[in-house]
Amino acid sequence: MKKYQEKVTDSHYQLKNSVSWKRRLISIAGAAIMTGVAGTALAASPWTSVGSAGVVDEADLSEFFMSSGYTGILPAAPANSSITLRYNVTATGDLENGGVNKRLSARFRDNGPGARVRLYLREYNYLSGTTTTLLSLDSDTVAPSAGFQTLTVSDGCFSTSFNFTRNAYYIEAILSRTTASGTPNLAILRVEDADVC
Repeated sequence: MKKYQEKVTDSHYQLKNSVSWKRRLISIAGAAIMTGVAGTALAASPWTSVGSAGVVDEADLSEFFMSSGYTGILPAAPANSSITLRYNVTATGDLENGGVNKRLSARFRDNGPGARVRLYLREYNYLSGTTTTLLSLDSDTVAPSAGFQTLTVSDGCFSTSFNFTRNAYYIEAILSRTTASGTPNLAILRVEDADVC
């Protein structure tokens, strides 16, 4: 009887060990897959913002509006108006993975010579306090349109990468018009590492 019990106990132990081992393998495989998926998602995640999320310069508070995710100059503002907004660019997986090839993209409206949208990606150094412009985007470099359109600018293979330990990054957006019919609007901004270098 004792021998039989030992056999049953040994078989039970081996079975338990086998199940435990299989569970561990499944857990390890699952963790590896999840890490791979999360790593892929993290690496391909650019920084984005809607136009209406910007911080408006105090001097322009009476001349701007925000609606449905985008921003612009109030129709009632003087014909020759300009507004400045700033967007804090935070670290994402895409930018923290080196960011040697920087891209700045925007969805905007510039309906003609009376309107203009300009964006500047700036780096503000923590130790020196100096500000450097990394990229600039200008709506006047493309044909005007009554509807929204997109534009992307890149620095090619830039010699330095994003460094969120030493620097802060932000986009300064300037929307301006020279005529009452000018309609500059900013809807979406995006900063990413194109990984082509």
